[in-house]
Amino acid sequence: MLDNYEVAVDAAAKGIAAVPMLLGTKTPAIKWRRFQTELPSDELLQSWFLGTRNNIAVICTGRVVFDCDDPAKAERVLSECGDTPHKLKTPRGLHLGYRRRLGVVLQNRVKVRGLDIDIRTDGGLEIIPNSVTERGRYEWLGPGLLPNADLPVAKVGWTRERRRRTKPTIEVSAVEGMARRARAYLACVEGAISGQNGHKRTFRVACKLTHPPPRGFGLSLQEAWPLMKEWNEQCEPPWSDRELLHKLEDAIKKRT
Repeated sequence: MLDNYEVAVDAAAKGIAAVPMLLGTKTPAIKWRRFQTELPSDELLQSWFLGTRNNIAVICTGRVVFDCDDPAKAERVLSECGDTPHKLKTPRGLHLGYRRRLGVVLQNRVKVRGLDIDIRTDGGLEIIPNSVTERGRYEWLGPGLLPNADLPVAKVGWTRERRRRTKPTIEVSAVEGMARRARAYLACVEGAISGQNGHKRTFRVACKLTHPPPRGFGLSLQEAWPLMKEWNEQCEPPWSDRELLHKLEDAIKKRT
């Protein structure tokens, strides 16, 4: 069996960037966003994996990975997208990997259509073998890591929420008025930039949206979420849906 350094070298040969995760966790051990567009050098791979017990992940640039926390939900993915050789057993469920179709707009998401299925794509990470967490091991069920070109194309239309059209109302509720004020506030706030206190700026925005007046706008998680998503489009790079959700949840926990 290959060790994690050999796995990382093999990934690089296939055009896939591998990065280290802290021992026994799913937490990145480095700032990894630059490697969305470049491969790490062999010197970096040696420093990350030789003589260490770091876990390993790959950056999902150009691919779509469905993370099924409930193994039974993998059947839904397979029925919609077809079979794939990229099958990975996680401590809780299954990963199913596909190639991302050029030009398709897709973001990292959690709970696709309310199901126990998350999406990892550009800007996301996938933990792979030989990683181990306190819940257990990651194990390949297929041939292992393959180049993007060897994977079938993901079909993602089924993952999108269908919204019902509602008739406009003349009267504006207090909540709607506060949401409008919050949107006007966000229009004056520059997007967060990685490496330039981006985390703090994003957390402050989350606090402003969710904390009660006069400190904030007093929005619920459901009310603040679409506003955060709109503002996130100007961040460099944009946060994943899961990262944004965590920031909103943390802000709500800290409000008084």
